[in-house]
Amino acid sequence: MLAVPAVAAAGVFAATAGQAVAGASASTPYHQPAIMFNIQNTAAINGNTTVVKPAIQPPPVLACLPVTPPSPVPGCVPPAPPAGEPWPGNMAYFGGHVQLSPKIYMVFYGWGEKGAFSTCTRPKGDPVTCDPDGAGQRMINFVSQLGGTTWAGTQTQYYETVNQNGNTYNLHIGNPANQLKGIWIDNSTAPIDPKDTAPTAPGHTYTKLAQEAQRAVSHFRVSDLLNSQFLIIQPQNFSDPEAASAGYCAWHDYTQPGIENGIYNTVKAGISFTNMPYVLNQGTSCGENSLNAGAAGKLDGQSIVLGHEIEETVTDPGAEDVVNGQNLGGWYDVNQYENGDKCAWVGADPVWLSTGSGPEPVPGVPGELGTMVGNANGHPGQTFPVQALWSNDAAGGAGYCAGAGTDLP
Repeated sequence: MLAVPAVAAAGVFAATAGQAVAGASASTPYHQPAIMFNIQNTAAINGNTTVVKPAIQPPPVLACLPVTPPSPVPGCVPPAPPAGEPWPGNMAYFGGHVQLSPKIYMVFYGWGEKGAFSTCTRPKGDPVTCDPDGAGQRMINFVSQLGGTTWAGTQTQYYETVNQNGNTYNLHIGNPANQLKGIWIDNSTAPIDPKDTAPTAPGHTYTKLAQEAQRAVSHFRVSDLLNSQFLIIQPQNFSDPEAASAGYCAWHDYTQPGIENGIYNTVKAGISFTNMPYVLNQGTSCGENSLNAGAAGKLDGQSIVLGHEIEETVTDPGAEDVVNGQNLGGWYDVNQYENGDKCAWVGADPVWLSTGSGPEPVPGVPGELGTMVGNANGHPGQTFPVQALWSNDAAGGAGYCAGAGTDLP
């Protein structure tokens, strides 16, 4: 589980679990399973058809990965790139599933509860009970329009490998137009209370979010967990209290009883979900005014942060989990960074992000932040700020951030 980090004042993003720490000593990492070769066959398997296209195959990697998540291999720290540049090296396939036909469910957890916002207003036509900043509506618009876009299409180069009747096939991720499958404003369960310090066990917030994701599975009557993800979106005053202190904007994870100190022991296995705090609480640290100045850019972070987590879930729904020696993760790199992590805040000048003074990409590095023109029923829709996603196919197969700004795959 890696989070989209908040922008650090010093010009590099804040450290998160599994991330390299400057000055730490290195040790010998251990081998991950061999990379699966791309098989140039076409076959219909479980209603999905492989895409016959050349695929850049990343080399075998030595990975600084946890033996028992979330603890990394002691002292195994790869060198960090210069500030403002992406983490180098292509992603590899680790054998888990990907979301071949992505389905997204949005859960507005406690948005209608008393005290959820300092003031409770609802813009005309907004389906969210209480949405004074319009953040809920912006996220709904974004998710409803991301399917079928060039930005989301970056993901179609990645695949999962399956075996059937003695043959091996690669099934590639699809990019359907309508990926938003449901919206639920859930006021039936007590939301997260940042002032509640009674549950002191580590991971209490994580457990509560996972339990809400499990309720969403029942609410939406979802049977296809492999292709489904649940966005647990929190309101202003009932938002993850650890986000600001730990230095992250959001994260995604995969429920597996018995791992991560047992935080998911009470939850059904195999649910991919995102913890989406109210990122406006963290201001420019989580994308506010990243691309647009003033009031026009107040909600920039909603699509930048949410898009990061959605697309990481598509390519790595198993969130790097390892159970009984088996990797459940899909695609990530030698540092355990996923397609969003590798390009988070790349090319964005931190002074601009904190002051709104203007973009200043690192010389020679394409800007990471750009826009996505949404797909509204097959026609161009609204324009949303997004971050680039890592593409193994970019830069002639060397790999680079793609899908936003001028650096399209």
